Amino acid sequence: MNEALDSIDIELNVSAVQATNFDIWMHGDIEIIINGERPYINGEIVDTSVLLQSLKSDGEYFIFCCNCGFPECSGRQEGIKVFHKENTIKWIDNFINKTWIFDKNLIENRLNEINEEVKNFKKFFKEKEI
Repeated sequence: MNEALDSIDIELNVSAVQATNFDIWMHGDIEIIINGERPYINGEIVDTSVLLQSLKSDGEYFIFCCNCGFPECSGRQEGIKVFHKENTIKWIDNFINKTWIFDKNLIENRLNEINEEVKNFKKFFKEKEI
């Protein structure tokens, strides 16, 4: 019997940040929503490079991290345990006592779409000399 899959939405939030008239840059973050809820606390971010690593093999990954760069700063003593089985990925997050199962292809496809979005934003900002 197949286990029910959880929904996961991955979004790219992009903005232009301006310090002075000549100091403007693009800033982007990835946001994850699982089953309609954000699975990480305020002050935490999605570590995109760790998320990408977690798609390759089983292990423990600090996918969610304090925005300072240290997961422990937000209270995380252990990462999300990731298990791959055929075309699914299972996440166990003991910090918030949740377990999810996702369609791996859905995550990979969405991240590829986001990569294309980033390329488009870079092109746009370059044309605007930002």
